[in-house]
Amino acid sequence: MSRTFAIGDVQGCYEPLLELIDALPFDPTSDKLWFVGDLVNRGPHNLKTLEYVRELGSTAVVVLGNHDLHLLAIVFGGKKPQRSDTFHDVLGSPACEDLCHWLRFQPLIHTSNNHVMVHAGIPHIWTLDQATNYAHEVEDTINGADYVSYFEQMYGKYPDKWDLSLTGMDRLRIITNYLTRMRFIAADGQLEFAHKEGLATTPTGYKGWFEYPRSDTKNIVFGHWAALEGKTSNPNVMATDTGCVWGRELTAVCLEDGTCYQWADGEVAFQA
Repeated sequence: MSRTFAIGDVQGCYEPLLELIDALPFDPTSDKLWFVGDLVNRGPHNLKTLEYVRELGSTAVVVLGNHDLHLLAIVFGGKKPQRSDTFHDVLGSPACEDLCHWLRFQPLIHTSNNHVMVHAGIPHIWTLDQATNYAHEVEDTINGADYVSYFEQMYGKYPDKWDLSLTGMDRLRIITNYLTRMRFIAADGQLEFAHKEGLATTPTGYKGWFEYPRSDTKNIVFGHWAALEGKTSNPNVMATDTGCVWGRELTAVCLEDGTCYQWADGEVAFQA
């Protein structure tokens, strides 16, 4: 039986990634590695990480995270790097543009069997089918002739709530923000961007996006929210970002049996 291992935000932590994968019961001829987004930024080896994941070919399935989109906005949209960015190795590489063209063709959502992978989450105001269709709108733009214009206008917190009548870049931006930046959300779908800690700091009038009931039966796999330390209150939602770039763990979860493998301080432990 083939297996799928979902790996949390790598963020340029290349050596921990290699050590984690080496410790997995992973067969590259039949198994898959799912990467929940944010392959780059904050960590030390972003170029090596991108090159390695791309070389995995069809063995790897990648969805875009907010840091990946940030890199693309710099390369294609003319944005300036921030002081905290660490992907200068990518920007200074002769392979930069080629790697970023590969990156922009990665999806925002990936579904296989009973699992859905997305970077930040799926808002409760959308069904999974709606979320997938809206993601395709953004993907078609990023993959198409207008990708430069998209990356020039991608940034912004508004609109901060979904409205079916939205058009143009406002529509694409709110879809992008739900799927790649969301943590806390109000019952009506309004996003809250200021709070990035765990659920103990939930702002008034909001909940963690996975705390709202859903009618969907598929399991959602996501990253992005390291402060959760891999824990959610929803058995159908799996958090995989455990803060490797902040000196904590890099996590891989086998979707078929739930076994969790974690790299920390040069060692890999697992728990069934």
